[in-house]
Amino acid sequence: MKNRLLFVFLFLGILGYGQVPSYYNDVNLNLSGELLLDELSDKITTTHTTFLSYTPGVWDALKQTDLDPTDSGKVLLLYGFDDTDGDSTTDRTRGVNNNGGGATDWNREHTYPKSLGNPNLGTSGPGADAHHLRPADVQRNSSRGSRKFADGSGNSGVTSQGHWYPGDEWKGDVARMMMYMYVRYGSVCLPVNVGVGNTISSDVNMIDLFLQWNVEDPVSDFELQRNPILEGIQGNRNPFIDNPAFATQIW
Repeated sequence: MKNRLLFVFLFLGILGYGQVPSYYNDVNLNLSGELLLDELSDKITTTHTTFLSYTPGVWDALKQTDLDPTDSGKVLLLYGFDDTDGDSTTDRTRGVNNNGGGATDWNREHTYPKSLGNPNLGTSGPGADAHHLRPADVQRNSSRGSRKFADGSGNSGVTSQGHWYPGDEWKGDVARMMMYMYVRYGSVCLPVNVGVGNTISSDVNMIDLFLQWNVEDPVSDFELQRNPILEGIQGNRNPFIDNPAFATQIW
């Protein structure tokens, strides 16, 4: 059944090529496998012309890219799910300027943890790439820490094995960010080092978990909002937001 879903997803993605942004006009979209991976890697690397400072560059970027589509005075918090339960650590939104290190602030979540990079991502280069940096509640971000992503259901939290499930709403976002980081930075940001799953026969660095999440949680309007803004800021885009079927073409 899973293979059938992937095939349907790929087919629909191919039909939707006409809607892929002009950014990809010089990319051969008929390629597959490693050839397409290499072409997309070249594209998002050569167009990544602005490298953000961690402070204030990333802060300023997230205050543009991650605004709540229904309230421009707030940002959406990765892993959040409830603004009404009286528990600030589960908040889904927060004031755009309530950023910092306080208990009820939002901070910059490295969806690909710095310490899991090879070498450590630090706070420049891949460590300051806003395509994988998202606002998160300070305490919830701390709970995630450097835990690897693993499958689960419902809201975000620590799994029974001690890993991290990002939540039903966010797992597709996470998958597409992990794919971006791998295609953009190669061996520095391997999917197998940040998630728990079975390796793909065609690429031992990719795991089925992220392909599964990419299908189960389709691209959201919020992700579509981020991509062109980040293109304006950094120069490059996340291909897997523009066409998530690239994932099944490659892997």
